[in-house]
Amino acid sequence: MERQWTHRGGGWLPPQRPRPGVVPLRPLGPGDILGGAVAALSRYGGRLCGALFLGQLGAAMLVIAAAGAATVASLSPRAGSRAFVWVLFPAAALFLVFTCALATALIAVLLRPAVLGRAVTAPGLLLAALARIPRVLGAQLLALAAAAGPAAAALAAGLPPTVLLPLAPVALWLGVLFSLAPTAAGYEGLHPVAALRRSARLVRGAWWRTFGWTAPAVALTVTAGYALPSWFGLPGALAALVLLPVFPQLPAGLLYVDRRIRREHLAQALTAEANP
Repeated sequence: MERQWTHRGGGWLPPQRPRPGVVPLRPLGPGDILGGAVAALSRYGGRLCGALFLGQLGAAMLVIAAAGAATVASLSPRAGSRAFVWVLFPAAALFLVFTCALATALIAVLLRPAVLGRAVTAPGLLLAALARIPRVLGAQLLALAAAAGPAAAALAAGLPPTVLLPLAPVALWLGVLFSLAPTAAGYEGLHPVAALRRSARLVRGAWWRTFGWTAPAVALTVTAGYALPSWFGLPGALAALVLLPVFPQLPAGLLYVDRRIRREHLAQALTAEANP
């Protein structure tokens, strides 16, 4: 990379890192991650939300079909209204789980084009993400089980809630340690266990940095999830259903890129790919 002359004070500037996409191809600072997330939403938000909406629409059709079947079954005197509850509630829960996994898979698929500044389409994003959902979902469930498993086992054993307090720091530490596992599963196509090991290697030595970016994103998502329906009613609830699953994944995805740049010199590979 050639040096550039500056008239501000005279002299030569150091070589500038290339920036073909939403972030510069160098170790990222807090401003790069936040600015990159905003830039990615500005540049790809329509196609990203379109892909998520298309996936949610397909899942919603299955939920509606299940609700219809449950409604027919509830007309039976033997089943009663219980059939509707037994079918609809699990179907709605699966819809939410699918939405979270799809949003993470979409961000993982979008990361490389966003960093390289390449164009994408909503159908292309959706098709690529659907193929990665099983591994992403497996990584999400394993990370959740690792973080919440000890507390759940203690509750299942009938222990009082006060006994769970010492487990809270352990759950937080494990949750942050494995927080990059779903992105790793979607970006690299890793199996769930391998994705958890990958996340642990990337987060090791940068736990507080990872926590410092994941916690505010989660807090902002929870706040917006309450505020949007309260302030804007049904339109706000629909916007929250599409936007909120996506937003926390963007800083996490860029943090994953940053960790690989710092640990594995990913910037050189991306630079070579951007300038073949």
